[in-house]
Amino acid sequence: MKKGRMKKIVVAILSLFLLFLIGTAGYIYVLLEQIQENPWAESSDPSSPSNTGKKPSREDLGISDDAPDSKETGVFNMLLFGLDSRAENQNSRSDVIMIATIDKKNEAIKLTSLMRDMYVSIPGKQDNRINTAYIFGGPALAIKTINTNFNLDIQYYATVDFFGLEKIIDQVGGVTIDVKKNEVKALNQILNELNNLNKKSKPSPLVTKSGSQTLNGRQAVAYARIRSVGHADFERTERQRTILSELFKKVKTVSPLKFPGLVTALLPHVETNLPVTEIVKLGVSVLGFKNKDIIQYRLPVDGTYQSRSIRGMAVLVPDLEKNKELLHNFLYGEGSESHSE
Repeated sequence: MKKGRMKKIVVAILSLFLLFLIGTAGYIYVLLEQIQENPWAESSDPSSPSNTGKKPSREDLGISDDAPDSKETGVFNMLLFGLDSRAENQNSRSDVIMIATIDKKNEAIKLTSLMRDMYVSIPGKQDNRINTAYIFGGPALAIKTINTNFNLDIQYYATVDFFGLEKIIDQVGGVTIDVKKNEVKALNQILNELNNLNKKSKPSPLVTKSGSQTLNGRQAVAYARIRSVGHADFERTERQRTILSELFKKVKTVSPLKFPGLVTALLPHVETNLPVTEIVKLGVSVLGFKNKDIIQYRLPVDGTYQSRSIRGMAVLVPDLEKNKELLHNFLYGEGSESHSE
C-alpha cells in the first residue's frame, strides 16, 4: 500500500475517533444540563429563599465574611442530603446529612456525617434537630443552618431520596458490603418494609448470610437504614458513608463508553444546584488525585456533646465551638485522620 494512501486512512480513522469523542462529550454535556431543572426545591415555608425562584445570596445561605473561602483554601465543600421519604417526591426531613469535600491542596476526598439528632440553632426557627431544617425551608435553610452553626461557605448541594439511591446503586451493579452477623436480621426487617413500600416493582430477595457480598440497591438502602443494632444512629452514619464510598469505587470503574448511560440513569434521581461546568471541572480534578480513597469523619465528635431530652426529643447537644474547631481542622487541614466514632 502506498504511503500517501496509508496516511489518508490514518487521518480518516483519527478524524472519526475525534468526532466520536466530541459527540460523546457533547452528549454527556447535554445530559448533565438536565440535572438543573429544579436547582432550589420548594419548601413548606413561603418566606424561604427556596420558594422565590431566585438564587439565594451569600447572606441567605448564612455565609459570614470570615468563613473560609474555597478560592483561597483550595477546598470545595457541598452538602449531600438523603431524604427519608416513605413515598417518591414526598417532602421530608433530611435524615442523611453529609459534607462532601474535594481538597485540591492535599488531593483528598473527604466525607463528614452530621448526626441528624444534633440540636442546633435554625435561623428564623426554634432550636431543633438539624434534620428539621430541610423540611422547614428546603435546601436553602438546611445549608444556612449548617453554615451559621459551623462557619462554613457552602453554596451547593445534592439531594436524593432512598427510592433514587436504590436505582442509582442498581445502575452500577450493586455495592460490596461486609454485612455483620448481627446486622442480617435487622437488614431483612427493613428490606421487607421497603418491599411493601415498592409494590409496583419486583420485591428484593432477602440477605441470607453475613460477610462480604454484593448488595443490590434495595438491600443497600436497607443496610444504610439499620439503627437497631450496634451503636444506634452513630453506627448508622458509618454505614451510610460506607455505602457512598463503595458507590464511588464502582463509579470509578465504569467504562467511558458506558458513562453516558450511567449519567442518564442518575439524572432523574438527583436534585442539585451545582452548575454543569463545576461538575465537569471537579470530576477532572478528582480523577487526577493520587489517593482516591475517601477519608471519613463525623459530628458531633465523641466527648464533645451531651445526650439530653428537650421538648420530649432525644437530642445530642454539641459543644459547638469545639466541634467547629475540629471540623475546620479536618476540612482544611491535612485531613489524614479517619472518622471519629
